[in-house]
Amino acid sequence: MEAKIQMTTASQANMAKFSVNVPDQIGEDLQRWADQEGRPRANLAAFLVELAVRQKYPEKYPPEKLVKTTDVMVGQ
Repeated sequence: MEAKIQMTTASQANMAKFSVNVPDQIGEDLQRWADQEGRPRANLAAFLVELAVRQKYPEKYPPEKLVKTTDVMVGQ
């Protein structure tokens, strides 16, 4: 299963596009999660990638720019 990821930024011109391969079960669970939130799977995957990168490099991405969501802890 392949999930297409788009980084979320203020402008479409600043979007990085790439593909990610995940195990089928992860893709299915990601779809279930996205369905529960009423959003596309690729949008949820992009959010999670962005969240992980922001947590990895907090000096570049101050906490006030982080978007809060429920039950998301990446890399801990």
